[in-house]
Amino acid sequence: MVKSLKILWIFYFKLLIPAVLFSLLINTQLGFTAGNFGLCFLLFLPAFHFLIYELRLKDEYYFYANFGFSRLLLWGITVIVSLIINIGCQFYE
Repeated sequence: MVKSLKILWIFYFKLLIPAVLFSLLINTQLGFTAGNFGLCFLLFLPAFHFLIYELRLKDEYYFYANFGFSRLLLWGITVIVSLIINIGCQFYE
């Protein structure tokens, strides 16, 4: 269990930093609110997943597949995490 969480952390660390930074950057342009941040994060996290892992680092999917994480599972987790953060930000507002 701990090993799986570490592997997922490696995967999502490459996504979270740019997604959060770009969400904050766009959010400052839109007027800084939690709802705007959640919406930006909902758009940027899957976009960075596509750019980083589908276009740039396609071969890294084999690494995660060796630990039991399919491409579909990783995409599903990405969408779920972005939805949870968006819903949390909407209720925070």
